[in-house]
Amino acid sequence: MTAPFRLRLADCDAWDAGVFAASLSAAERTRADRYRRTLDRDRFVVRRGLLRRLLGDLLGLPPAGVPLVAAAPGKPTLAGAAATVAFNLSHSGATALFGLAPAGEGGIAASIGVDIEAVDARPRTLGELLHVARRIAPEEAEALAALPAAVAAVTFHRLWTCKEACLKCLGTGIGGGGPEIAAVVRAAPADGDGLETWRAGECAWSVRCFEPCPDHVAAVARPAGAPPVPGPGDLDWLRPHDGDARRTGR
Repeated sequence: MTAPFRLRLADCDAWDAGVFAASLSAAERTRADRYRRTLDRDRFVVRRGLLRRLLGDLLGLPPAGVPLVAAAPGKPTLAGAAATVAFNLSHSGATALFGLAPAGEGGIAASIGVDIEAVDARPRTLGELLHVARRIAPEEAEALAALPAAVAAVTFHRLWTCKEACLKCLGTGIGGGGPEIAAVVRAAPADGDGLETWRAGECAWSVRCFEPCPDHVAAVARPAGAPPVPGPGDLDWLRPHDGDARRTGR
């Protein structure tokens, strides 16, 4: 029987980064120390600490024992026998989205890609988005320009998250040696289950796009033919307990 998919959302600013410091590897702590701003460093520590907790729960390991390694182009992955779990994470400001796809029959999990973006519909920002759209979504740019500002902003971010989730599912992300983001296009509209088909050359994905929380858009992608694709019904908030909550005044 296939284990359930997990989509988890977290406000990283609600957590105490110090709770997770001991569970991070030496390489992760070194990376955290490179952040100049304390806020950015704490958010990284919380994201990586929560990821280790989630994976540890699935693998039956303590968070510090989860064998996370950095694969090209810097994407965290699991080493050895633990690689039966596919996962991906994305963040926008304080908000982090985690997607986990445990192994099904045969002990192997198909890859998963997730992306989350905060939607900013300010007029200046919209002009910038349309400029970007002409490069990353040339077929849709003209239609975006004709939409009301708020609608265009949401539509742009839906395009962006779908494209990036596909490339992250492929394992390359943007600029990681895979297809160009403009080459990732919608090949079929949403079906009755809300799934869209996206393609880039010979690569194809099933994608679900939704709004996980106010003013945010998210997308989840899995290889075509490897459904189900998790969605809002699989999404839960990760909320700190008293000992994990960020203390005021920090």
